[in-house]
Amino acid sequence: MRTWLRMILPILLSLLAGSILILADGKNPIATYFNLFDAGFSCQPGPGRCALVTTLQFATPLVLNGLAALIAMRGGYLSIGQYGQMLFGALAASWIGSQIQLPVFIHPAFALLGAALLGGLWGLLPGLLKHFLGVSEIISTLLLNPIAGVLVGLSRLPGIMNSAKLEPLISSTKLSAGIFLAVGMILVVFIYLFRTTQGLEIRTTADAPRFSVFGGMPKHLPALLPMVLSGAMAGLAGGVEVLGVHYHFISSFSAVNEFDGLIIALAGHLHPIGVLFFAILVGGLRAGAIVGLQIRSGVPRELGGALVAMMLIFIATIQISKKRQTSDGL
Repeated sequence: MRTWLRMILPILLSLLAGSILILADGKNPIATYFNLFDAGFSCQPGPGRCALVTTLQFATPLVLNGLAALIAMRGGYLSIGQYGQMLFGALAASWIGSQIQLPVFIHPAFALLGAALLGGLWGLLPGLLKHFLGVSEIISTLLLNPIAGVLVGLSRLPGIMNSAKLEPLISSTKLSAGIFLAVGMILVVFIYLFRTTQGLEIRTTADAPRFSVFGGMPKHLPALLPMVLSGAMAGLAGGVEVLGVHYHFISSFSAVNEFDGLIIALAGHLHPIGVLFFAILVGGLRAGAIVGLQIRSGVPRELGGALVAMMLIFIATIQISKKRQTSDGL
């Protein structure tokens, strides 16, 4: 019960803080929030009238990025490199989807596998820098994001073949089978981290490195594997965006910002179910910002981004307060 309260409290506080901004703009907060959530989460009969479909489309890469940050943090890394890893995943999926001819169904699976592999390799780099040289992963992942943007920007790839596309689940939408992949990864990550020996080794190495060494656990693999898996998950997000939304290589993603993975992982209290909940929430705020805020309410759509930013501030405040209370209790 306390965990759910700590998850919901930052949302309520950010909405309250947002109300002050709305009042300062001379608008009604209740009506504004109704328009925002209606534009992001409502679903009415008729083609093109279910906003929830767009929200789920936006939430798909957010879930995968949140899981990527979660795996890294459970492994002892505060990684903010999901965006760069996502770019390399998009590059791999675009190259395989446009340059290699494969049968339908096999082609997108092969492209997604390539996206995960290249994203994982890029994620391994900051893991190696920290594990062997002591370089802070916060600095390295932050600096590797723009480097990734420069490197992938050198590519010139055509659109992917039809056999590689993840076709829409609903006509006239961009919601693809990627949503099932994202939900499936939630189950996979939960089982792997909390129900397997290797997951226990990863968490123990992160939380109690000396105990893990004296307990006979491997020294290098549990320390490096989290960043590989984290990069692979972010790479999958880039692959899904290419194969299911844009159908060609892109170097910017409208549904994902650079710090979204970290925000969603922290907001979800480093649990896969929490990641799913907050990914859908952030996706709905992004999807509903233009219509719900700017068009219906006359409020700048940037308020949606401000709500997410304030949510992160309150989450961080609650987390720090919780750690202080724990240390004081000891």
